[in-house]
Amino acid sequence: MRGCCDRPWEWAIRPFRVTPHVYYVSGNTWVGCYLFDTGDGLILLDTAMQPSLYMLLSSIDALGYHPKDIKTILLSHAHYDHCGGAKGMQELTGAKTYLGERDLEFMEHPELIYPDRYPYNRFNVDELYRDDKPIQQGRFTIHTLSTPGHTPGCTSFFFEDTDERTNRTYRCAMHGGVGLNTLADDYFITTGQPVTLRREYRESMIKCSRYQVDIAIGSHPNQTNMLEHLKKNSGCEYPQYDQDAWMKMIRFRLSQLTGIESESKLEF
Repeated sequence: MRGCCDRPWEWAIRPFRVTPHVYYVSGNTWVGCYLFDTGDGLILLDTAMQPSLYMLLSSIDALGYHPKDIKTILLSHAHYDHCGGAKGMQELTGAKTYLGERDLEFMEHPELIYPDRYPYNRFNVDELYRDDKPIQQGRFTIHTLSTPGHTPGCTSFFFEDTDERTNRTYRCAMHGGVGLNTLADDYFITTGQPVTLRREYRESMIKCSRYQVDIAIGSHPNQTNMLEHLKKNSGCEYPQYDQDAWMKMIRFRLSQLTGIESESKLEF
């Protein structure tokens, strides 16, 4: 994150299509932001960092869209590299902003958001996710799933997207946060967050494993090898199509969690 904020030109990437109507628009290769063309305004999933906001706006412009058409901002969790640009995007768009309820605590404790030495402005949370209430806008119905672990309010997203030319529908998903850096002993000791988040992380991953996914989107592109797919499958219309990527990510992260648990000196 620091590298991307301090030397953004080293991390720059042009926007690219992920699903028939969803585009990668963060403008950098560190963290993902996604623009949904719903046919009834736009949805933005995550906002990256405040210092990289210009890269996000440039990507949106390069695709021929306008920020003022963004009606909804979905935040996967309250860490700086996902919500650092939220205030700026709210001011530009007036969009309704969603966050997981258990991450509201982070709003009162910015140190948990990790702004580090970078500018951070508190943003407004207009709506809280509910697993039993999908977000509907235009052609999209986005089902959210509370997946605590990386943060208590971490939220994952599941939706279908249809290519009207072929009438083929793709099952798509983004896990809200699979990083295990916040499940290490040092993190719990320093922040006072409950070590039970490890158990919740495992339970969340098991829930996610029950979904069949055609296109796995990464909250960070490396989590589902998005850039490798983009290069390897450059001749394909949807390079991210890989029915194994979702489960590979889940299995890998669960194996990492087992390693952390085996070395931990903390008890639930």
